[in-house]
Amino acid sequence: MAGQVIPREAILEISRARAEAPLETIEALVAQHTSMLFRIAYSILRNHHDAEDAVQESFLRVLKYHKRLNDVRNVKTWLARIAWTVALDRRPSRSMASLNAISLNDEGVGEEFLEHLQAPGRGPEEQAVGEQLKGLLEQLVPALPEELRHPLELSTIQELNSSEIAEVLGIPESSVRTRLMRARKLLKEKLAVLMEVKKHG
Repeated sequence: MAGQVIPREAILEISRARAEAPLETIEALVAQHTSMLFRIAYSILRNHHDAEDAVQESFLRVLKYHKRLNDVRNVKTWLARIAWTVALDRRPSRSMASLNAISLNDEGVGEEFLEHLQAPGRGPEEQAVGEQLKGLLEQLVPALPEELRHPLELSTIQELNSSEIAEVLGIPESSVRTRLMRARKLLKEKLAVLMEVKKHG
């Protein structure tokens, strides 16, 4: 995606001027992790330009704190946390949408929609339904409460595990697992309601 490209030359020029950070290391980090950092920033800022700026600022922070690299156990998680923090700092303060308008009992959960979306070997009709459900999910996920949306996006989009998500968000791993479970359950409930309305509409 064109929106994920950041001016690598600008970063390397700053690095050369400082003559401190190893260029090969910084350039490798930019090449390997730019897309991940962009997706993290975009998941918070919801704007391509703002996300690009956040990624650039993230790598500038990497330059600033490059001496910590030798002590970093998981570079991917370290970079993800930097991008997460930068994006949160740059986010305009505004109320986030929520899905609290609809409530269901636990018994109201429909079929396993998320698993259905990933099922291989589906026929044309099932694929069409899958695309419809995927479109609904793309509308519902951004509207989840932040405490549920953030872990879900880090898990599904960034493919971070519970331990990595806990480190990025600065919360216990048990809380991550609980929030992921609640987020998926809420999505299934909302999807069930929307599909029911659509069926009878």
